[in-house]
Amino acid sequence: MLNAENSTSAEKMKSTRGPAVWLLLFGALMLAITLPLRIWQQMYIVEAGTGFWAVQGHVTVILLYIALGVLAALPFAGGIALRNQLTLDLRRDFRPAEGIAALLAALAVAAGAATALHFAFLIFTGRLVPDDIRPQVDQMMQYYIRTGAMAALLEALFGAGAALFFANLALADFRPAKTQVRRLLALMPVLWTVSRILRRFSRTISFLRVSDLFLTLAALVLLMIFFLAFAQLLGGINDAGKEWRLAAAGIPAAVLLVLCYLPRLIAYVFMNGVPSRDAVMELADPAIALFICVFLYGRLLYGTKQAAVAVEPAGG
Repeated sequence: MLNAENSTSAEKMKSTRGPAVWLLLFGALMLAITLPLRIWQQMYIVEAGTGFWAVQGHVTVILLYIALGVLAALPFAGGIALRNQLTLDLRRDFRPAEGIAALLAALAVAAGAATALHFAFLIFTGRLVPDDIRPQVDQMMQYYIRTGAMAALLEALFGAGAALFFANLALADFRPAKTQVRRLLALMPVLWTVSRILRRFSRTISFLRVSDLFLTLAALVLLMIFFLAFAQLLGGINDAGKEWRLAAAGIPAAVLLVLCYLPRLIAYVFMNGVPSRDAVMELADPAIALFICVFLYGRLLYGTKQAAVAVEPAGG
């Protein structure tokens, strides 16, 4: 996988970055439409402490959901239509832009893993639990699951692995002749994303008023689809025709990740609000969004049969 010796097939066709460019332009357009709406909502009709709608049925809510529906539908339709023409350039070349994006993702994911570990530590040691509501010993495991401590521990564990993967990928981009991307590490971003979903589902929510959490879960589900296809393609495991999933899920996930982070940050700075404990501003969101955009632009190709992948030995 991504090794120094590129294997090329006998059949080669002219390649183009057209789909990646159009995807990025589409993502930029959707972000230009949805970001002002979400910023206004975050500042005026979303409760800062809970992340729930303070005003239901507002016209901006309807417009936002329509725009998000278009954002999700069109890339999936385009990816399916072009599934036989899309491929991924996995040649090991010097790629400084991707290396910088991967390094930023590694640092941001590591910071998030440290935060999740700290939260789990506070729950396990009882520092966030008043003595009068501390559960009995036989109820401790249920309590840890209900409070999200177990999910936070998994998020910290898999987050550390995902950070190692992005660091490994960055090193491979800067030193392509001397570094191999490990196959098992490619699974870590998938497991990290799943653990983030589990942690978000550990809270009690109002399905009628949910706002922040809905965008976060939608972003994480799309991110899980992206990383799963990503791991299959990099690992060469059941990877035939999986490139369209990168195109279909990548840009919508990137846009949603920005929508999860930037409006919360702006509302926090200008409205002096208190972010929700379960809808916090995570540096990993914009960092992963940046990595997705750089990765797709640099590697997603159309109209090529060039095989630039050689998988490392099993167990690597």
